[in-house]
Amino acid sequence: MKNILFACCFMAFSSAAFAQEIKGISTTLAAPLDILAFKKAQFSQQEQNQLCAQVKELCQHRDQWRSLKTPDQRLWLLSGADIAQFSSSTTGLKLLKQWHIDISSQEDGTSTGQFLFPKLFPMAQNRYAIAVIDTFSEMYSGGGAGIERASFYELKDSGNTHAFIKNYPFSLNRMIRACFSEQDYESSKGNCHDEDALSLDIRPIKPMLWQFRYRYHLSVSPASDSGEKSYQGSRNLNIDLNKAPQQPNIPETWNYAGME
Repeated sequence: MKNILFACCFMAFSSAAFAQEIKGISTTLAAPLDILAFKKAQFSQQEQNQLCAQVKELCQHRDQWRSLKTPDQRLWLLSGADIAQFSSSTTGLKLLKQWHIDISSQEDGTSTGQFLFPKLFPMAQNRYAIAVIDTFSEMYSGGGAGIERASFYELKDSGNTHAFIKNYPFSLNRMIRACFSEQDYESSKGNCHDEDALSLDIRPIKPMLWQFRYRYHLSVSPASDSGEKSYQGSRNLNIDLNKAPQQPNIPETWNYAGME
């Protein structure tokens, strides 16, 4: 009798352990949340004809075509401000969804236009976003700045988009003149500018949670009268995509958006 009870308990335990193991394997096999890069597309003439027949807007600038495949084997195509998703089968490519993002390529004041950053950002399994980059440039006497700000839009199944992050710092490169006299040039030994730069690296951690990794460095000229010292800094921020803060928690100096 004891042997029978032991055998039953062992079988029950083994079944539970096996089920847990299978569950673990299923979790492990879930597609990772990787940021995917659009790359220059290579399509046969037949494939190009299929794509153009379904989304005519894509055919206006075939030289701009960029494509990628998501883990579910869907084909994504980026061209200018248009994005389309296709399925692939023995009968060819079939349009599933498409989106148009309103962007401006016109210069206006310090703005030098907008563009779609050629990467697909995963929010959750089979749920993606695209980034619109606003670019700005400033010119100073003997210096200048290049500024990029990012807004992230979810690509909804309906074909609509939803902005959930707006106007975040994306990159910065700035140079300010520090030498104004012959003595300044001599004392600085040619290092006549204060220079600073900001960069951003985004890492998906889990569904609806990204980590923003900001890196900043400041190089101060010996002739500078700014009162600053050269340094390097970094800050890693976990951003809840359901309720992203209006601006990231970084020093004000890093979050330079241009002169008003």
